[in-house]
Amino acid sequence: MITSDKYQEFHDTLTRATELAKALSGKNFPTPDQKNAPVTPTKTALTSPPKTVSTPKIFEHTLDQATQLSSLGFLMNAISEAIFVVNDEGVIEMINQHAAKLFGSPKELLIGQKWTNFVNSAYQEEYQELFAHWRETFTPFNHGPKEIVLQRSDSSLVNADISLSCLPVGENAKPLIVGVMHNLTSHKEKFEELTRLANTDKLTSLANRHAFDEALQNAWDDSRQHQHPLSLILIDIDFFKIFNDNYGHINGDKCLQKVAQVINLAMPNRDCLAARFGGEEFTVILPNFSQAQAQRVAEKIQRQINQIKFTDMGLTQEVKISVSQGIACEQQGQFRTATALICAADTALYRAKAEGRNRISLSL
Repeated sequence: MITSDKYQEFHDTLTRATELAKALSGKNFPTPDQKNAPVTPTKTALTSPPKTVSTPKIFEHTLDQATQLSSLGFLMNAISEAIFVVNDEGVIEMINQHAAKLFGSPKELLIGQKWTNFVNSAYQEEYQELFAHWRETFTPFNHGPKEIVLQRSDSSLVNADISLSCLPVGENAKPLIVGVMHNLTSHKEKFEELTRLANTDKLTSLANRHAFDEALQNAWDDSRQHQHPLSLILIDIDFFKIFNDNYGHINGDKCLQKVAQVINLAMPNRDCLAARFGGEEFTVILPNFSQAQAQRVAEKIQRQINQIKFTDMGLTQEVKISVSQGIACEQQGQFRTATALICAADTALYRAKAEGRNRISLSL
């Protein structure tokens, strides 16, 4: 990320480079021979104070623009950042190869084009307003870093972040803005993968408890705001400890995976979420589902779990499992909190177990 401090450092580096370029060009400074030549004492030298040589003003910000652009061009091509320079109309005047690669076009074809032509339409208005305001005031600013989407010349999209900052210029020079970009594609991919892993149960590939808690609260808030029903199913594998004891924990894990697959395939739409609640317990969030609709989903899950076979694990065809399920539905303010909804479904689940297992119980 390019922060304001880094931009200031960039500007200071540019200023120093420009002044040094002026110094090396011989403007207003003695040559090395003049500087090192011995001074011969004379009568005039003894009676008159020696003339002093001016020193470079390293931190002066009023620069000759041609010299500035020359120094800036050298820096842009030397730095491994995607950098471009635009005028007050947003037209690209300078760009290095890294920025050209992000825009997806050769450098020579980008010069003279507006840089906002390569910004996804969702972000164009913001930057057009920013430049319009700047043209009215020419007040120096730093904008960003901000994540945007670039729309390249071939219409492909690239996730990037961008920072914009005014360059120091002379009084009569036209104002310029430097933009610094970073390609976020690989970072986005890694972040999305880390997010997926953080929200996924490793054994069953269903949502984990953390993801369930977050999804339920979001569904709860949406349900209360729009006054639509929200159903929750809690599912527990019957006599799972006995299965583990008889067939081993490795087969027990495979059993959990089979049950998870059945539950996930039974989801009615993508707004619904299947999660591992803990141990051999699973849960299903059904936004905008009434209790009767949730019961039909639970019946489908029950039928398909009763049909699971374990012969691929080396067990006999006689080995079967079943589940007990509890359903609760929030409708018209029946429950005060999402936690109360979970407790109601849990109570219904234990009633199903008490009544003989392999059955579905509704919250009273």
